[in-house]
Amino acid sequence: MLIGTLAPMIQGAAGTFFPSRFCPDLSMLWIIGLGLYWPSAGGGAAISTALGFVVDLLSGALLGQHALLRLLAFGAARICSRQLNLRGTLPLMTFVVIFTVVNAAGSTLLTAFFTSGPVVDTTILMHLIPHSIVNAIFAVPVIRLVGGISSWLDSNARQLLVLQPRNGSG
Repeated sequence: MLIGTLAPMIQGAAGTFFPSRFCPDLSMLWIIGLGLYWPSAGGGAAISTALGFVVDLLSGALLGQHALLRLLAFGAARICSRQLNLRGTLPLMTFVVIFTVVNAAGSTLLTAFFTSGPVVDTTILMHLIPHSIVNAIFAVPVIRLVGGISSWLDSNARQLLVLQPRNGSG
């Protein structure tokens, strides 16, 4: 969880050096990785929602907006990974591009619903294509990092729970 909270902070720091359309959405990629690799659905959903609230607090967005979208990202990755091979590079990159568009649409619609802003903004559309491509490029290393950490945590948890019978009658 701590590593996941670093993702929006790293993204914010990178945003000071690069335009936002060229910065990957690290928290969304982290959550997609949780959807693919985290062993329990309930724990992953709780972590996804908590990390979404962290993004809400750091970005100044409507409270709960990113939490809802991150929960959707976790669920979509978890459900789609059952039907599609999202562990391959090309399918994973395609899924991330599609979900980046879904995430932008969801964010825009939620903001328009709760505020009096426009539904479709041309700057969002112009930034969406490069942002989707950057997310796709960063998807493989970030999600593989999540998979490695998840398997390491899972193997350590299993080592702690191993019960062995005693030898002898003693």
